[in-house]
Amino acid sequence: MKLNQSGKYIIGVDIGGTNVRAAVTDRAGKAFGESRNKTLADDGPKAVLAQIVKTVQEAMASGEVTAEQITGVGCGMPGRTNREGVVTWSPNFVDIEGFELVGGLSKALNMAVLVENDVNTAAVGEFRFGAGQGVDSLVMLTLGTGIGGGIILNRQLWRGANAGAAEIGHMVVNPGGRKCECGNHGCLEAMAQRDAIVERAARKMQAGMPSSLAEEADYQVDKITPEIISRHAASGDELCLETLAETGHWVGIGIANCINLLNPDMVIVGGGIAQAGPPLWEPLKRGVRAYAIQESRVVCQVVESKLGDDAGIMGGVVLVLQALERA
Repeated sequence: MKLNQSGKYIIGVDIGGTNVRAAVTDRAGKAFGESRNKTLADDGPKAVLAQIVKTVQEAMASGEVTAEQITGVGCGMPGRTNREGVVTWSPNFVDIEGFELVGGLSKALNMAVLVENDVNTAAVGEFRFGAGQGVDSLVMLTLGTGIGGGIILNRQLWRGANAGAAEIGHMVVNPGGRKCECGNHGCLEAMAQRDAIVERAARKMQAGMPSSLAEEADYQVDKITPEIISRHAASGDELCLETLAETGHWVGIGIANCINLLNPDMVIVGGGIAQAGPPLWEPLKRGVRAYAIQESRVVCQVVESKLGDDAGIMGGVVLVLQALERA
């Protein structure tokens, strides 16, 4: 289905493993309505599709916008989707491989639908509306349950030979280190994602290192989260400061590798873990200074995401804008 070139509004959709969010914006990125629902990723693709459709329709109702006014829908989806809009692989979704996401959504909404990897989508969102405005090249990392990446070179999204580029979380930063979900050992994701951070804090706590974290978590690992670790680190807790410093060290190495390989204008770090503040960012930047080639490092800004949780939604809007521009 073709874009409605006379439409005034665009819908951006961020499909996550837990929640799906949608927003209606004009072509300048101003939001008029939004909605959020559970993705129901464990219930199969039909349930996921129904949730996405419901969320889009609620966002339209919130903004008092009709289908005839919509130019198109841009979606960020974890994993890989081929040129025909079929999901070939996606983490945290049950039986999603082979699902015709674009076709199903387009038919259900009667609108043109575009889909891209979720972090690629966030990267183009930051490039157009966020921290990356005005640069020609950037790398984006998101720190959370996993570690994702997106790359923009010469103002164009770099997808790779079969849409598999920017798997920054799976560059090895510590050979022989913690095992990763991909099967390798010592990947950046294995060393710095959510569970790795919690495990490091728990080991220190169980080894007897004093910490205010222990009392709040009641010495139970399943009660520890990066957000709680960050909060105690901000209060000066040594265990939590050490845990975040180690995390920042590994992320700094990963960023330095990106700088050495691509020589970008900017590296943007997003995701919930990136909001940990100086206890994470100071060791992160030390790692960048230690491992990045100076001539490339001094021209590269390393910054936090400006759009935050909205990067994916705004990136969905950009997917449609870029398709309009190509047309």
